[in-house]
Amino acid sequence: MNTTIDNLSILLENRIAKDLSRLPLPDPNKSSAGNTLAIETYIAKLNQHIDGLSLKPKLLAIQSDKFSFHTDRELIKKSFETPNKKITFTYSVNKVSLWDYFSLGALFASLGFYFLIEYRYKLKSRKQNVTIEQDNEEHARLVIDLEKKLLINSRTHASVPLANKPLCFFTALIDYCLLHPDVLLNQNKDLPDELVVLSNKYFYRLTELGHTIRKRPNFSNSLEKTLSEIRAALDEILVDDLQLKEMFFPPKAHGEGSRSKLHHYGLKGIESEFVEVIGK
Repeated sequence: MNTTIDNLSILLENRIAKDLSRLPLPDPNKSSAGNTLAIETYIAKLNQHIDGLSLKPKLLAIQSDKFSFHTDRELIKKSFETPNKKITFTYSVNKVSLWDYFSLGALFASLGFYFLIEYRYKLKSRKQNVTIEQDNEEHARLVIDLEKKLLINSRTHASVPLANKPLCFFTALIDYCLLHPDVLLNQNKDLPDELVVLSNKYFYRLTELGHTIRKRPNFSNSLEKTLSEIRAALDEILVDDLQLKEMFFPPKAHGEGSRSKLHHYGLKGIESEFVEVIGK
């Protein structure tokens, strides 16, 4: 029984640790309450994947003591350390009967296959015999760190600083294109009011984070220069992740007359699971 619990704890710890950068957990050090609904959704999805195990494990909480469970089940609390903080999680299992001991071999054989589905990633195809090591490969994501004013490749950890104006505009552009995936943004037309509002929101957020900013930039001015700075930063950190680069790279104008109505700088096909904003 102890061996079984240990294995379950390790598998849950590995799964949570792998998804940690995408989990909006509460952080007292940053006065952040986290996102309770997002955590509950994550826990519910994870529980769907482990429901078939014989001990019926059920994840109850991460970084929280607020949960409910049936008293006829066994409660297990575990924790692990990250470079920045301690993560606690709580789960419950069915209490083991004598019969369960005879099926532990089958349980161990099946444990490895319940964590192959990446959280929030929809893989187009999977081989029949996928190993745990293959599942643990890091998928590249674009990380925008407002606290350090950096663009980061989550897979390679390559980073590049970005000035206030292009940083705010790019973060706002991603938000805007996620909300309006079919929008056409032409450089010969005024910026949409919503995009300007989002850009200003991130500018004020930089101010709140303690960055020294003399005055709010005019995001409508020198748009091509702003886009060029964004492209140069993405070129530097996404050189080996072309799919991610294609997703977030503002299209360039090509050829004579390319700045006409046919050209636009909107981001097509971006997906929220491939971007993370720190300090938002």
